[in-house]
Amino acid sequence: MDADVPVPIRKSGRKLQPKKFGRDEITNLDLLNSASEGEIEAWEHPVGSSSDEEFRFEQAVRESDDPEENVVPSVGAASDRTGIATPAEDSNDDASYASAYATRPREDADLLMGPRLKDFSHIYTKRRRLEAGTHIRGITDPLGASAKGAKGEYLTSLFGPATQDLIHAARSRDQWSEDVALPRRANGSGTRGMRHLFSQTAEKRQVEATEGWNWYFSHGGRQRFEGMQKSQLLSSEQGMTYIPKPSQTQRTIFMGPYGSQSRFVLPALQSMSIGEAWGGAPQHGGSEEPKPQPPRSQRQKEGWLLHVGTGVRCLEWAPNRAAGTQYLAISTVQPRENGKIGHLKFSPAFTAQSFPSSIQIWSFPTSKRQVHETLLDADNPPCLKMVICTNWGDPKHLRWCPMPIVPEECDQEEARRSTGLLAGVWSDGHVRVLDIQLKQLAGMQDTQYLRYTSAAFTAKPPSTLCTSVTWLSPTELAVGCANGHLAIWSIYPPPSSFPQTCCPTPSTSSAPSPRLYYPLHPSYILSLSTAYPLAPHLLATSSAAGHLRLTSLRSPHTDYVLSPRMRHVPSQVHFSEPCHAFLTADDNDSVKVWPLRRFFSPVNVARIPSAGLCLATGNFHASALAGCADGSVCAVNPIRKMLYPKMMSWQLPVLKHEFRRATEEEREMGDDAGKVRITEGFKLKEANMVQGTKGGTGKAVEGVVVATIWEEEGQVRAVAWGSSVEVGGWVAVGFGSGLVRVEDLAI
Repeated sequence: MDADVPVPIRKSGRKLQPKKFGRDEITNLDLLNSASEGEIEAWEHPVGSSSDEEFRFEQAVRESDDPEENVVPSVGAASDRTGIATPAEDSNDDASYASAYATRPREDADLLMGPRLKDFSHIYTKRRRLEAGTHIRGITDPLGASAKGAKGEYLTSLFGPATQDLIHAARSRDQWSEDVALPRRANGSGTRGMRHLFSQTAEKRQVEATEGWNWYFSHGGRQRFEGMQKSQLLSSEQGMTYIPKPSQTQRTIFMGPYGSQSRFVLPALQSMSIGEAWGGAPQHGGSEEPKPQPPRSQRQKEGWLLHVGTGVRCLEWAPNRAAGTQYLAISTVQPRENGKIGHLKFSPAFTAQSFPSSIQIWSFPTSKRQVHETLLDADNPPCLKMVICTNWGDPKHLRWCPMPIVPEECDQEEARRSTGLLAGVWSDGHVRVLDIQLKQLAGMQDTQYLRYTSAAFTAKPPSTLCTSVTWLSPTELAVGCANGHLAIWSIYPPPSSFPQTCCPTPSTSSAPSPRLYYPLHPSYILSLSTAYPLAPHLLATSSAAGHLRLTSLRSPHTDYVLSPRMRHVPSQVHFSEPCHAFLTADDNDSVKVWPLRRFFSPVNVARIPSAGLCLATGNFHASALAGCADGSVCAVNPIRKMLYPKMMSWQLPVLKHEFRRATEEEREMGDDAGKVRITEGFKLKEANMVQGTKGGTGKAVEGVVVATIWEEEGQVRAVAWGSSVEVGGWVAVGFGSGLVRVEDLAI
């Protein structure tokens, strides 16, 4: 040890010898960020201050309750008594370090050295010595590190060893870790509540919104789509033939405050305000007639309930709608006839089926209360704006293009407004892209029924069917197939202009060929999701084979990792950037987090009351929603459990939707639709991760964990968060009964 370096002294008086690290022991291997060393070097020797004014944080100082810890240590002693000296102590000169600290980018210094983030400060201090020349190959055992209490090793195994990874983790903790379950509204300073993700800086969003869409506005993309996409305006009588016919044209609903719920009757393709059940409900008993809606100042709840006909299959909010009317795309299932669904006579998973179907687009007016707050307009009800009529079978999967776009360029034509690019997978096995254009004619209030005979882009892999779709960029689609393959198509320029980069596939001259067609799984791909915008080249897929797979599209042959095999694979996978992980809800009654850097070791963050059927992660906050088979919708903030594994996890049952079949007396009277009850107002509760024990889910019967089969009409089929920061707290929930609930859950 050098003579001029003081030896740190513990509180007990014992000396702690600092560790020595070699410089050229082993070669560094960064799994996700190949340019991390260059970035760290640039960060160590900055030129000027940071240009990102959006992420400046004030350093907060909090005094400790221990009087001995408030004593200022002498220069050269470790202030946190860990035996690891800070850069100021290591340099033995406070003044010289203060000047160097001032020249370093403030966003990095404040985040990693501030007392509020002491969990990350010792990681930073240790990295200062390691980055001098020591390289680490691979990652340490996260389970062993966590068991030994090494919080630094645990955090780096979750978020990554690079400095930028720790900065993202620190920012996410400061921004969203105080949200127990539901997100908070954005404030003026941007230090709390909903905001754009940290990887999507203002500069990156501007580049994506302008240069990323030059192909559409300047290079003939819009004109090409107009030439390929063919549609015809139908009358209301003709358009109604494409909407699945429910068994009953109205639905009886009981909802309101617990103990004093009211009875409502909602016809098909109509809406009602949730405030009617809360503002005008009687104190005792039910009400046969709905009460008049009270003034807005007296309403306890605001939101809307839609009746779309039959059970909901999927729903998606149209993106890039910062203000004004919001649009929700909804697809429904065919009603059951004699035990079969519609015209399907064979296995729908592996057999192409074509029949009339539709996609409903509902519009929701908005109102402004503050600059950063957009609310549902409780005085103007939503309406069915458009019905997309096709003969391609059921829309099984829908995805709007999430990449930002300049709103002004969408509104160049007065009579036509581009809502966005909608990609979908239909039951005929094709993947298609529709350029949705809503006509903005003066005085036009009726629903538009458009029959599409051809889409802007259509593709299908040979000898199999498409099962799920996601966007990689404004011009590229990643599609999962029934045979376990992954297909990537470019929608512009024509895919035929790209060379074949992987497994050649036979195709006709008219069908576009994928630029990548590679077997990821041995069986059916249920869902796939990309880690956009943090790492868009990383793709997570779930398969009926029993595994989740994380694949790097840069080299899918070698760069991939599989999860432990499961008996029941989750049907949906969603990415959460604040957690640097993918989230799933499975039928093991749990919500799991699969970190990017330890994908093989998931973290349970919530215990849901029944099997999870759908999941939604926020694009502007860290909260997640899980829809269950028993009709429950639960909210949880997974980042709290990830950062503090020993902390008790909290979850909020938002509501519960229950369905009861019609009784014999009701059938004799001609009412065989059954009844629906919506219960809400639940308390926040602790998430007990132990299943089948006292205080847990209580599903153990004589030592055997049992499962419950729930009514199909009572299940939660789809959930979705709002698609812009102004409406990021909006939630749409679709049920098997054909009801859709839209509400603002931000607090």
